[in-house]
Amino acid sequence: MRGSSYVQPAGLRGLRAARHRGDHAGGVPEEDRSLSMSTLSLRLPESLHRRVKELALQEGISINQFIATAVAEKMAALMTEDYLQERARRGSRAKYEAALAQVPAVDPEEFDRRP
Repeated sequence: MRGSSYVQPAGLRGLRAARHRGDHAGGVPEEDRSLSMSTLSLRLPESLHRRVKELALQEGISINQFIATAVAEKMAALMTEDYLQERARRGSRAKYEAALAQVPAVDPEEFDRRP
């Protein structure tokens, strides 16, 4: 991917965007593409396999790429949850209240008011 930051594409729209950018590795960072690959035997219900095949074809990517991206997205979601839980553990009510005390006590703009 271009640039130094990596954002995992979200769902099929992300796959389409990656394909249109010329990133046919399904959102896998450049540095991870050069790593050795392993083989995984996967059993899927026929109906799920058929749908994955259709979606991958529709997106112009391989089934392998589709599944690898889905696994990466699931990992990102789980790792995000862990990250947020860790951040919450480090949180401080006193620091939060100190920061909140610095916000001026003014009425919100008209467009920002609750109905």
